[in-house]
Amino acid sequence: MSDAPKKRIRRTAEEARRLILDAAEERLANGGPEALRLQDIAADVGISHPAILHHFESRDGLVLALTVRTLQSLRDGLLEVLAEVDLQNPNVEAVLASVFGVLSDRGLARLIAWVVLSGRLVPDAVGNSEEAELLKDISDAIHALRLRAAEDHDIPAGNPQDTMFIVYLVAAAAFGDAVFGLPLIDGFGIDPDDQPQVQQDFRTWFASLISDHLTGGVPAGENQS
Repeated sequence: MSDAPKKRIRRTAEEARRLILDAAEERLANGGPEALRLQDIAADVGISHPAILHHFESRDGLVLALTVRTLQSLRDGLLEVLAEVDLQNPNVEAVLASVFGVLSDRGLARLIAWVVLSGRLVPDAVGNSEEAELLKDISDAIHALRLRAAEDHDIPAGNPQDTMFIVYLVAAAAFGDAVFGLPLIDGFGIDPDDQPQVQQDFRTWFASLISDHLTGGVPAGENQS
């Protein structure tokens, strides 16, 4: 006697896309971009390979959708953290932990580097979507906080370009740390068992550096407005 056929689970298109992206994000975090194989992702979700193509058209389409969703999550999470920041004692380390975590621990930096350097996707692939101005959104939010801190607590505000450069520096450092951090640390002759702790110590030190700049103001001679 043969087993009864499994009942087909009906999902909305939105739910199916979410489940596919969830499975893809899990594989990205555990295995990097090379682990984003459509057959494996389909098996994780319990659907067919063509079903993924139906929702995303191609593997590159899935990669782009995953990148956009992760960037949106990063932006929303950072804006939520910034909304609760203490202007007199900003917890810069907590904010940076979100950035480093998404780029490194969840594998987004490796994904972006892979798709850009391989020519699969161009840097402005997100077009005019909100995600395309991720850094601008964060920079604007941080500068608004700096202006409030200057007004309420007499903390130097800096100028919009200074804030932009801070965000630029953080993005560059976090991206580089995520992709090259451990190999760079290895170049200092650090014992492999100690390298993850050294990487974490760098992140803490870097947060302190940014915090000192934010509370100390911009370099001499720059416009404070």
